[in-house]
Amino acid sequence: MPYGDKSEEALKSYVLAIMMFLKEKQCKLVVVACNSAATVISKIPELPFPKENIIEVISPIVDLIATQTKYAHIGVIGTRKTIGSGMFNDALTARNHSLDIVARATPLLVPLIEEGFVDENILYPVFDRYFDGFEKCKLIIPACTHYPMLYKQIEAYFQHSLKVLHTPKIVAEYAEKRLMALGLRNTSIGSVTQDIYHLSDVTDDFVRSAAFFLEKEVAFQRTPLPLIH
Repeated sequence: MPYGDKSEEALKSYVLAIMMFLKEKQCKLVVVACNSAATVISKIPELPFPKENIIEVISPIVDLIATQTKYAHIGVIGTRKTIGSGMFNDALTARNHSLDIVARATPLLVPLIEEGFVDENILYPVFDRYFDGFEKCKLIIPACTHYPMLYKQIEAYFQHSLKVLHTPKIVAEYAEKRLMALGLRNTSIGSVTQDIYHLSDVTDDFVRSAAFFLEKEVAFQRTPLPLIH
């Protein structure tokens, strides 16, 4: 990481290698929790999972927003890769022509979040530049997994005249429904669960960022992945 500035070929290679690793671990469902990586999923024909066992973070949002009627003016912020792909714009307008969408790449927000610079004195000057043209928006879609850390700051910047979509909750609920539909949900009462974290490389910066996101320290296993060409 970051994936936002990677080429399409590099992203496809990373995604395929990770999917093969997860298949070896006998995972039953994969959530591609990265918008940039999600832009290449449909372009990898040899994925080791059936399509219905893969959830990317774009489709659940599109399914929800395209069918709602409350918000007509919508903003989308994300990495250069996500915004440049046009996936959100194309998918939303194809299903709802009445939507007025403003999309902008906001790459500087990722390193600010990772460094813990999330107070308004630092963010607002950046917002001044990134959110120019968002004045009519009543809803903002944060199309990057980092951006949930800034929900409150973005809404406060706009003086609470708009809402920032709570994307993690939407994707989690979507994953639960998919597990139930496929008959894969674990319904055992009192079953013991364990989170296992694998990283292709463990760095001090990542460990610090992870503690900031998860609000606790966790153990990471270093698992180098071969690049697939």
